[in-house]
Amino acid sequence: MYNYSKLSYQLKRKIKTFSSKISKGLSKPKFKFVFEMIYGLSESQSSHLSNIARALKEKTSLKKTIDRLSRNLNTFIENDLLIENYLQIVKKNTSNLSVLIIDNGDISKPYSKALDSLCEVRDGSTGKITTGYHLMEITALTKDEKMPMPVYSHVYSTTDKDFVSEDAEVIKGLEHISKHFAKTGIRTMDRGYDANVYYKYFLKNNEPFIIRAKKNRDILYNGKTVNILKVANKFKGKFSLKFKGRDGKTIDCKIAFIPISLPAFPNRELNMIVVYGFGETPMMLISNIKSSDKRLPVVVTKVYLMR
Repeated sequence: MYNYSKLSYQLKRKIKTFSSKISKGLSKPKFKFVFEMIYGLSESQSSHLSNIARALKEKTSLKKTIDRLSRNLNTFIENDLLIENYLQIVKKNTSNLSVLIIDNGDISKPYSKALDSLCEVRDGSTGKITTGYHLMEITALTKDEKMPMPVYSHVYSTTDKDFVSEDAEVIKGLEHISKHFAKTGIRTMDRGYDANVYYKYFLKNNEPFIIRAKKNRDILYNGKTVNILKVANKFKGKFSLKFKGRDGKTIDCKIAFIPISLPAFPNRELNMIVVYGFGETPMMLISNIKSSDKRLPVVVTKVYLMR
């Protein structure tokens, strides 16, 4: 029979150790508050203050525990310090060549009526338009296990008075990782980020990137502006890669490597990596990563597939 009491104790001890690391520089009362919040969230699996208070199982009344946590939340202003301490932990588990995954998401609140600044979002699980908030997230893959560690998470609404644009929100996240992580870390982004504003940012800051291109994207190939899919279909791929999907099935991929430029940046040499095997339409990746290694197209493909 498994000893759940022992497991609970070990988990609590690890949370306390983690809390002490991210609370470096805080007073003991504030460290205690941080630990209680993290433990309460983990134990209750809820963000409701009443459930967090119940998880602490204090001898005082539940009302007093809730009041204390609420009071501490209201006066806690050391968020930036917690984030800085947390990022130091992340950096120890990543390298200068770590993969940084940029992605968006949503927090759907279809039944909420009174929450502040609700806006229209596309529910990622249903595909339907509902009310809620947009979510901008960036994770770094650890250097050994390639496990994702969050490094940036920001919730925003298009109805906020300070909202400028979704592109501006993404740039904020990119500036955050530019500030805290090496410029050699590989930024990887899905088709939703195939826009000149992001190519401009990475080229200006000389940061390596991999962006999956949309099939209606125009590129410069042999000095002419051509649809990217038309160029991709001219190649069969001379590199091979066996990729094992989440369902356990192995996919035999063929990969082609094509030097290109973009109409908006005609003087900047880029690479297009075309991957066949994931359906009728090939996967097309645009990157500024350069290497003398002939297997570069395979490496770029593997990096993107880590998403």
